[in-house]
Amino acid sequence: MTVPYPAPLEQPSHSLDHWLDPELARLSPPNAPSRLRQLADAQGTVAAGWSSAIATGPLLILGGAFTTVMTGNPVAALVLGVLGAGLLALGLLLWKRTRSALPNTSRTLVSRGPGSARGGMIMAAVLAVLLGGILAAVAPGIASRGIGTVAGLTGAYVLFVLLLVACIVIPSAVLGRARDSFRRRAQSGQPLRAALEADLATWRDPVGNASYGPL
Repeated sequence: MTVPYPAPLEQPSHSLDHWLDPELARLSPPNAPSRLRQLADAQGTVAAGWSSAIATGPLLILGGAFTTVMTGNPVAALVLGVLGAGLLALGLLLWKRTRSALPNTSRTLVSRGPGSARGGMIMAAVLAVLLGGILAAVAPGIASRGIGTVAGLTGAYVLFVLLLVACIVIPSAVLGRARDSFRRRAQSGQPLRAALEADLATWRDPVGNASYGPL
């Protein structure tokens, strides 16, 4: 009795370096789908989230210190300091892990924010100007309450602007550079390169004849 063996996978028609070629990417419409673009965009979306955590951690520490200075209560600095340090450490750990491994593309990841640094800066600037305009309109009444109130609101506004940077500008910049960053790390060596080589050898388009790249 003959035992059937599964047919070996067909060897990829092009190498990974071929698909990573920036010139090939320039010749392809940026919205044309490919496996490499799917991986880079998914990884960039997750990395953008962790980049926001990394930026928000020190901001929590700063916010706690500011609150303690304004109120004289050290609890705020202690609690927010611990939370900020923990968020920073977790963000750095998972940022590094995310960028060194291939993402799970079986789930669709959607980003609601801007997809470029410029878009993020415009959005953050609009929100900052709107709040600044509101504060400017009530400035005379605020000033009459004393220097402490003015300093408190000014510090709170600065913290709000920094929060916009942490939650909008930085993730948007990461998203905007996701494909270029993915290419650079894939070309530079392990461990992302090894994961991509293994994926290239086994991946086949499940619904058609799409190619592995370009990026």
